[in-house]
Amino acid sequence: MKSLRSLLFILCTSKFLVVAFQVPSRHLTTTTTTRRHMSSEDFLQETPEGTQERIQSLVESHPVLLFMKGSKLFPQCGFSNTAVQILQSYGINFHTVDVLSDQNIREGVKVYSQWPTIPQLYVAGEFVGGSDIMIEMYQSGELGEMIEKAKADMM
Repeated sequence: MKSLRSLLFILCTSKFLVVAFQVPSRHLTTTTTTRRHMSSEDFLQETPEGTQERIQSLVESHPVLLFMKGSKLFPQCGFSNTAVQILQSYGINFHTVDVLSDQNIREGVKVYSQWPTIPQLYVAGEFVGGSDIMIEMYQSGELGEMIEKAKADMM
């Protein structure tokens, strides 16, 4: 099989999953990369203050923001799934941040909000709460009012 080359992809999650398959060589392209020497800056970790600034920027940039486990397309816990379903019921565009993919954000958002659990909802820059509070506010209609105000601000 001269015209086929094997490609190997590694998906990094909590464990490594290796998937191998073959692709016709006509579908492969060659890329050239330039190597640079690594410096100490490549290994610096974000400071807690830097994380707080990044969280503040996210909160200010998105009228409806949900810090959650997973994504709105693939929630990774039941509480995050509940929060997503509530927000989707309003038919609005909302932004999510997957805390599982960024340990600094995962711990930093708890400090930022002074709230110990995930998910965390922010509407118009204001911390609303987790899924339990979202459920209560959804049932009382209070969350709908906040969302309508945020929706108006989006336009």
